[in-house]
Amino acid sequence: MTIMSDDDTATDPCDESDFDPRSDVLLDPDEDHAGPDMYPRLWSMSTAMVFPAIIRPDTPDRPEYVTVPMPLGRPDLDVDSGRIVAVSRWNMLWEAAQFRRRFFHDDVDDDDWLHRLPPDLARIAGQGDINIVFVPRTESRYYEYAPLFHLLPGATLDRFRLPMLRGGQWPFFAETTSPEPYLPADFERRLSRAWASTVWRHLMPASRISGFTKDDPIRILAHNLDFWIPPVTEVMEDEMRTWPTVDNGIEPGPVPLDDGSFFEGATTANPRVGSDIWAGEQQAAEFVESTMEAADKDGRLAESSAACVARIRGMDPCTTHVTDDENPLEAYGRWFTVGV
Repeated sequence: MTIMSDDDTATDPCDESDFDPRSDVLLDPDEDHAGPDMYPRLWSMSTAMVFPAIIRPDTPDRPEYVTVPMPLGRPDLDVDSGRIVAVSRWNMLWEAAQFRRRFFHDDVDDDDWLHRLPPDLARIAGQGDINIVFVPRTESRYYEYAPLFHLLPGATLDRFRLPMLRGGQWPFFAETTSPEPYLPADFERRLSRAWASTVWRHLMPASRISGFTKDDPIRILAHNLDFWIPPVTEVMEDEMRTWPTVDNGIEPGPVPLDDGSFFEGATTANPRVGSDIWAGEQQAAEFVESTMEAADKDGRLAESSAACVARIRGMDPCTTHVTDDENPLEAYGRWFTVGV
């Protein structure tokens, strides 16, 4: 599904010469990278850029997203470098899943700043082996929904008057320029409508979205961005786990502990390479379909669609599968972004 890319996405944050923040964020439609064979695009950096070896859980937990205050754009490195490095290193350990906290020290006052977390992040890590992905907290919520945004083709962005941003990253590492100043004030609403239009043809291929009221569960679900983050994350991680590993000379095996015993439930291994997760409209469309399949593992999407078809035919109301005292979204599972 994914073609390995040699494209160098990184930008030297210390090089101020000829730096144009706008062009660092926005993609000109005439650029080669804006073509349908390369756009939309989402990429991931190899953990091997920082960690020579990785711990892989035998059964990785599903990740949860936590929004945190982050210095974005071109921050004051003397003040913000510790937080930037901590979040970057934490998120790069996506393969370690719920065991990533074990790469960091428990003591927030430790002088080894590369292996410690800021106090607020340390409190989250201190809750135990939980698979957390940190994302910057912003007014637009772009970083929370970046995987969905970067599945939209250029024509859809244009239709809903959304900017064509350069390729996104997952998980979040760091950026030289924040897209926040270049996003519309109602970014979340526009993205919700754009995403609903993208998945609607899969949910109800024979019916127009305008034929349903805003209270119909299937329409609420299509627009609810939080609902779609877990399945798209699952699909991304499944794809990334198929990538080859970097040859760092690590023989897969038990994880040794200081006391001579071994850590149960995990193995040590070489990190996987970095690459494009998807690039181009065809690959993005395949990921949308896979996201739909992941979201419908329990058959609830199909159940809701069937109920709505029945309503169209004058049989049962679309809301018959949701009780009066139940939020429609709760019937399908819901994803909450937790702030600290």
